[in-house]
Parts: sequence; C-alpha cells; structure tokens
Amino acid sequence: LAGAGSTASDVLKNVPMVNVDIDGKPTIAGKVNTRVFIDGKPSDFTSASLADLLNILPSDAIDKIEVITNPDVKYSADGDGILNIVLKKGFKIGLNGALSFTGGTRGNYTGSLYTAYRTDSLSLSSSYGFKDNRNKYGVSSLRRNYNDGSVSSYMNQISSGENGSTGHNLRVSADWDISKRQNLRLSGNFNTSNSSGDSRMDDHRLNADAVEQELRKQNNANRNTSANGVFNADYSLKFAEKKETLTAGLTWYSNDVSRTREFGRLYQKPAGSLNNQFSQQNENDIANRRLEFDLDYRRPLSKFSTLSVGIQSSFNRNGDDQAVFGYDFAAQRDTLKQSLTNRFTYSENIGAVYAGYNLRTRNRWSFKVGLRSEYTALKFLEASVEDVKTEPYINLFPSISVNKVFKKKYNVGLSYGKRISRPRENALNPLIDDSNQSNISFGNPYLLPSYTNQFQLSLGTYGNNWSVTPRISYSLTGRIIERFRISPDSVTFKNLGTNRSFSYNLFGNYRPTKKISLSGGFSVSRVTYDSESGLRQKRTGFTFRSNGSLTAQFPHKISAEAQLNYFNNTNSQGRTKGSVAVAIGARKSFLNNKLLVKLLATDPFFDQNTTEYIEGLTASGGRYIQERNRQNFTGNYSLTLSYRFTKIGRNTLAKQKTDVNEL
Repeated sequence: LAGAGSTASDVLKNVPMVNVDIDGKPTIAGKVNTRVFIDGKPSDFTSASLADLLNILPSDAIDKIEVITNPDVKYSADGDGILNIVLKKGFKIGLNGALSFTGGTRGNYTGSLYTAYRTDSLSLSSSYGFKDNRNKYGVSSLRRNYNDGSVSSYMNQISSGENGSTGHNLRVSADWDISKRQNLRLSGNFNTSNSSGDSRMDDHRLNADAVEQELRKQNNANRNTSANGVFNADYSLKFAEKKETLTAGLTWYSNDVSRTREFGRLYQKPAGSLNNQFSQQNENDIANRRLEFDLDYRRPLSKFSTLSVGIQSSFNRNGDDQAVFGYDFAAQRDTLKQSLTNRFTYSENIGAVYAGYNLRTRNRWSFKVGLRSEYTALKFLEASVEDVKTEPYINLFPSISVNKVFKKKYNVGLSYGKRISRPRENALNPLIDDSNQSNISFGNPYLLPSYTNQFQLSLGTYGNNWSVTPRISYSLTGRIIERFRISPDSVTFKNLGTNRSFSYNLFGNYRPTKKISLSGGFSVSRVTYDSESGLRQKRTGFTFRSNGSLTAQFPHKISAEAQLNYFNNTNSQGRTKGSVAVAIGARKSFLNNKLLVKLLATDPFFDQNTTEYIEGLTASGGRYIQERNRQNFTGNYSLTLSYRFTKIGRNTLAKQKTDVNEL
C-alpha cells in the first residue's frame, strides 16, 4: 500500500531483514557489507550515487526485491549480501503504465511516470522520477574526557540545520527476442541531483568543573550537484541441441560530483572578547568511471543437473580533487591552504573466473557447489604524499549449499560461502575534512581487504494462511573495516581485528481472514569484536532489527496499512540506536481501480531520533565517552494520486509464463 507513488528507498524500509539508515543506505541484518544490484547488475559504485538513485527511482517501476544472503558464484565476491531490485519488464501485450504524484506537509514532492509497451517479440519500458525534498534536523553531542579516572574536561555541541534537494531519474530499457534462440536487452539510467544546506553550531568547551572556557560559533553552507549515468547491454544465445545458454554483458558507469562547502567560525572567551575569526571554503571535483564485462555459459548435463562457467572483468577509476581556501582577514583575500589541498586518484581492476554445479534429485534434494577466483590490481596516486604501493592479489571464494523439501511444505537449507569486502573510495580517500573541529575526518589509503566466512541454516514452512521462515547464521570476518574514532577530534577508517556475528532472523506472514494480513521480520545478532584499537580489546553486544505491517481491506474499495520499523546496532566502539519509525496509510480506488488516492501519515506521534554512544582512547592514553543525539523532523502527512492505464492488445498466456520463469 505504501509503495504507490513512493521511491525505492521507501520500499526497502519495509523489506524483512533490511534496515535503511538516515543517509538512505540499506543493509541486510547480520551482514557487514551489503551491495545493491538492479536487474542483477551492481548499482552501488559509489555510496553517494546509490543514495541519490534509491531516493528517486520510482516504486511503480519495481517488480520485486530479492534479499540474497548467500550469493551465487556468478556475482562479484565483494560484499557478504546482495539486495537485487528487479524492475518491471511489461508482461501485458500492449501499452500499460502508471502516473503518480505525492505532496506532503513538510514541503516534499515526488512525481513519477512508468510506461511499458510490448509485442510478441519486443518489450519497451521507461520510468521517470522527480523528487523535491526538505529536511530539518537538530544535533546535540556531549563528550566527557577522563584522565586518571576523573573528568578532565567537557565538550558540548548543539547544532541545527536545513537541507534541500531536487533530483531527476530517467530509465529506459528494451528487451528484444531477435529469434527463438537470441535475446538482446538494453537499458540506460540517468540521474541528476542538486542539494544545498545551511547549519549552525555552538561548540562549548568546559573545564573539569563544567565552567565554560571557550565558545566556538560556526555557520556552514553546502552546495552539491551530481550526474550519474549507467548503460547495460546483455545478449543471450540458446543452443538447440544441448539447451546450452551463452550470455554476454557490458556495463558502463559514469559519476560526476561538484561539491562546495563554506564555513565561518568565531572564537569567544568568557569575558566576551572576540578573536581568531576564521573562514574557509572547500571545493571538491569528483569523477568516477567504471567498465564491466561478463561472459556466462550454462549447460544442462541431465534433467536434474546444470553446469555453469564464466568470466568477468571490471575496470574502475575514482578521482577526487580538493582545493581549500582560507580567508586572510588581515590581507582581505583568499589564500590556498596547501596542507588541505590534494588530488587523489584510485584505480581498481578485477578479473574473475568461476564455475558452478547444481543438482536436483527426484526426492527433492538440491545441491549447489561453486568456486570463484578473482585477481585484483590496485593503484593509488596522491599529490601531497608518497604514492601508496600495492601488490596485486588473487583470492579463491568457495560456495556450497544443500537444500531439502519435505512433504512439499517444509524446507531446510544449509550453506557456506566466503566473501570479500574491499575498501571503497570514501574509506580510502585521505583528503581531510576539517569543517567540524571536533570531528575531523579523512580516509586511510593503507586499508586492506576484509574477508568473511559465513554459514547459514534456514528453515521454512507454511500453511493455508501463514508462512514462517526462521534463519540462523554465523559469520567470521577478519580485518574488519570500520569508521573509527582514533582520538576525540579525529575519525578515520581502520582495519580492526575480527568480528564474530551469530544471528537469528525470523520473518513471515499471517492472514487470519481474506481481508487482513500481517507480515514482518525480526533479527537479533550477538556481535563480538576482538581488537587492540579500542578502549576494550574485546567488545560484545547485541544488534536488533525489526519491522512489521498490518494491512486490512474494507468495503467500497478502501484499504489501510500500518508499519513499524526499529533498529539498535552495536559497533566496535559503542552503540547506535534509532527510535521507532511509524507509517499509517489508507487508500481508495476509483474508476474501476485505475485511480488510486492514498493518505499517508509518517511518524505522526514523534519525530525520529538516533542516539550514538562511543567510548574511546586519546592519543595520550586518556579515555573519553561521547553521547550524540540527532533528531530528524520526519513527521509528515502526504497525499498521493496515482493513475494506472492499460491498453491491452493480443495477449499470450504462454509468453507470460515464459517471462515469469526467466525472472
């Protein structure tokens, strides 16, 4: 119900086992590094471009979302879980589509248009999405510094801000059956985003007696523009004799970002004197390019077994040029700050080969084994320091799973897989961001890849009006990559020790009547960190994620839905927890179900809050405790109008069954 007229990011928030953070990044419960694919192709080449895409991609273009906790060897080994967003292809012969518009009380607006046209051999589809978003927030941060067991000083920050962004997303695709044995699929996606924001911060520095020694008042202004483009081409050929299939794919990705950040700061002493006036401007030009190629061959060895082999290659280049200017109040002019100005280029080339074997038996056993090998070559170029020297490396990634179906209603599965988490460009980039003196951040080009061995036991059963799927998993990750506070004022990324996670997931649905449906998911993970980089060499905690929904149908074509989401995560230095997110909506259809009118209340009772607790060590050996609270003013009431149109021509049931089987 809530999906009509919304975006991919909104839909993902209600997928069982999935959590979406405040920046729009989705993660699978119990996974360290989740990747997001669209139609089986990677779409998360950069974290910023992924958030832009998911926040604008219209939900009307989405057919289904697959949560893949044990990816097949045909997928890149990077990441320990995959969210695959499958887009609609247009099943009905003729023209069909949907036009939606949503407006909210917070000044947020979205609009989308999805169209699809199909003949017996050709399917054309397109989607356009527009979003105008406004966000207000408030942050308070209290830090207590300790020395020899007693408080030595305090830092209390209070800030607030407003952000606004507009974005456009255009996607077109074509699926052409050249002949009974040949198929060609082409798709292109173009995304643009413009955002700006202003914030204010009061930074109070106090002594051990909580007496203020200095007040730092700061104003910030941010401006960002980005453009992303992706082109995919896939060709498949079926051989008649052995029913083999040969598939070749090509992907080209381009991302360009221009970012400007301006901030001014005043230092005020208790007596009211004003000194050390400060002003700075950071300018970043970011360019990312990626080319991927894959070739896959599948051959049935018998009625119940299949062999697959393939090769893949990717060529990735990320660049970030930063120029920082400080204003000289004495000379009344801008001067280039060489210590913060830098150029960073990162290249990552990966070649892979893989082979897999699937076997099914007549008594409903199924087995899958696979092996993937990847060759990785990296190169760093940096202007301000000596180049980081890296050596190419080769990895083997085995995968195995066993599954058994009992009495056509009980399912038991056991799987093992090895995965890799390569450091991404935001974690590697050493460019310094000092816009917040208490949160100076920079990347670490010396990061090493992290490896995860994951085991999973899944069960499943269903009745006439219910289904339950419990799942138990265990993962061991070495050299984990985490954002880590190395001092009270500095944050970077580090390879920590090991992460052991034991998770239990339960999700299902229940329909007590034909008009009432309940569904939801719950996960709890016991996470243990072993590291010498934190305040404690060993930290153990629990991570919780849950979501649920209640849907009801009423007379006069009225339906209603309520949704709840909650998360509480442990990490290597503390814990992050959010408040309960609530959405309540009602929908009525008109004109023979062609026109839908939806009213949605988001967080009607309270705004969303996120609290972060951190314990850390200072460079001198002291320790500190920090509590950070962020309030996002998310309360919103929205109205959606959605019109669905269909002009059906000659329809073939066999054709539709073929399409469903291909998905």
